[in-house]
Amino acid sequence: MRKLKLFPKTFLYTFSLMIVIVAVSHLLIYILLPTVYNFRQRSELENDVAKMCENMADTPDSERLSLVTEFAGKWCADISVSYDGYTYETNLLNASETERLNGATEDVNVIAEKSDGKIKISLSQNPQGGTDFFYVERILPNENGYVKATVSRQQIEDAVSTVIVILPITAFLCTLISILSALAYSHMLTKPIKQISSATKQMQELTSDVHCEIHTHDEIEALADNVNNLYDNLLKTIHDLEQEIHKVEEMEVQKTNLLRSASHELKTPVTAVNVMLENMILNVGKYKDHSVYLPKCKILMEQLAAMIREILDVSKFEKPQDGEDEEIDLSELIPQVIPPYAIIAKSKGICIETDTYEKLSICYPLPMIKKVISNLLANAVSYTPKGGSIRIYIENQKLIFENECVPIPQKYLTHIFEPFYRPEYGSSPDTGGNGLGLYIVDTILRTLQIPYTFVAIEDNSGMRFTIEF
Repeated sequence: MRKLKLFPKTFLYTFSLMIVIVAVSHLLIYILLPTVYNFRQRSELENDVAKMCENMADTPDSERLSLVTEFAGKWCADISVSYDGYTYETNLLNASETERLNGATEDVNVIAEKSDGKIKISLSQNPQGGTDFFYVERILPNENGYVKATVSRQQIEDAVSTVIVILPITAFLCTLISILSALAYSHMLTKPIKQISSATKQMQELTSDVHCEIHTHDEIEALADNVNNLYDNLLKTIHDLEQEIHKVEEMEVQKTNLLRSASHELKTPVTAVNVMLENMILNVGKYKDHSVYLPKCKILMEQLAAMIREILDVSKFEKPQDGEDEEIDLSELIPQVIPPYAIIAKSKGICIETDTYEKLSICYPLPMIKKVISNLLANAVSYTPKGGSIRIYIENQKLIFENECVPIPQKYLTHIFEPFYRPEYGSSPDTGGNGLGLYIVDTILRTLQIPYTFVAIEDNSGMRFTIEF
């Protein structure tokens, strides 16, 4: 039984239970029906005899025979009533004269007897082995007469015999109904479980469109819903992990590229400083003039230090700074960041216009947002020609930077956010820069998952950087 599958196991359990119920119910009918039927007939007979005895005193002499005849007709009985010296008899039992009970009670085989002093009802047997019958004796209430009756039990025996004949048929029909019901119930019970099992097998293969469609409105449907929710959460977790792995891979690639680019960028000023210092030590040619080349070495070292700081900033901003989010009002933050760059812009005749009257509150780490705004301002000031203008404004939950310049060609825009990348026109002494500003901006915005765009203005008057908070 333990090795059977769910459907046959459920069928056998259900069918066995129903067969037990059918067998017990038929057995109880077979045992209890004769007893109950006999008890009811006896009680009814006793009541009718008692009622007839009470009516005898209130009935005129001419109507007493009809009273006796009515009783005999109802019970198909032989009855003899003696009252005030009169005897009333009716014989409907078709017994012979010698088999009547008046004066022949010694021939009656009494099987069972019940008596309360005034009425005696005996379950008796015909002397010739005929049909069993009830034999009733009762003294009238005023003790001036008696009632004796022999009542056939043929109806009881016929009913019991009929039931006994019918019992095998009903048992067969009930067994057949039990088989069909057990099959239907087993199918109904196991079908949704099989569907869940089939769906979970497909879920093992991580198929994305698998779903348990169960509508039984019970615990099995709740189980299917739980499986669906669990699988959806599993797929979501796997998707998130894949995205995280992809991000980690991208970060590793970025780190590798940054390291490769940084080593190349750092090598140039280090080599230049080393050459100048070595030549000054050896007093070779023009390098004897230390007062000229030492300041140049100092400038290169400052550029090298600034580049190292930028590289360290990139490493610091590659990870979200958990627990450091705070409410930031950009309309208040931007005026705080502008002053240092306004001095440089003023020296180049560049006008910085701000339109931050529209409130825009965000919740991010303040140092990271401040770094983004600073780098975008520095980039705009560096690449805006003299006499140009820079516009910073808030519109529809977006922070927008626009600066007048020659629009960057598309072939440069695809590389503009790479570390140490500078367009051909971007590495001139006028613009300066080390190519890390926009790379840091891209790193921070990607880390914070903030979308942005960097495109040419529609009239080709400059470039527009849009941050969508």
